[in-house]
Amino acid sequence: MGGVYALDFGAILLLADAMGALSPLLVDALPEIEPIVVAAYRRDADLP
Repeated sequence: MGGVYALDFGAILLLADAMGALSPLLVDALPEIEPIVVAAYRRDADLP
């Protein structure tokens, strides 16, 4: 309960833009890598 279940794409894209790293590749890849990132956060949350 209260764990990570999705990424805030708006925040990620705003941060990337502020860092000068916003690109069409990031926009296209973000939905594909979201499940991997979320799974990694869940796995780390399960550790003692």
